[in-house]
Amino acid sequence: MANKLKINPPLFLVTTNWPCWKCDTRIPLAALLAIKVDEINGDICKLTNIIQLPDEVLAFIQSRVPSFKYSYSMTIGTKYFANTCPSCGVMQGDFFLHSEPGSPFFPMDKKEARALFMTEIPLTEPIWVEADYELGAPCEMIYTHAKRV
Repeated sequence: MANKLKINPPLFLVTTNWPCWKCDTRIPLAALLAIKVDEINGDICKLTNIIQLPDEVLAFIQSRVPSFKYSYSMTIGTKYFANTCPSCGVMQGDFFLHSEPGSPFFPMDKKEARALFMTEIPLTEPIWVEADYELGAPCEMIYTHAKRV
């Protein structure tokens, strides 16, 4: 079950290109990195299995990664905002993208983190999202070493 999270600015869009697991086409991928979440004690976190996002945040993400959309996951048996392949349409599951060492949003070293791009999403006030989150060294590494654009 996803958490209701209050996110204070800044919120970052993290992007990269990665091969689709199904058709091997290089596709754009998006993730969200939050550094000021009321329900988390000052830790940087990645949002995963996102159920609800404010319209303006979704519009910002989709203006850069149009294939980030609300999709059904057979693996977890529910819908969430996920990266999908624009070529074959297959969902790129959040577990693989965020939780497997060496995957796109789980850098194992500074070099892998430097391959990511981070853009601040323009927010003027706190927002509420419904999502899970991950903490730890990969989040810190992304925040510290991803290219700011």
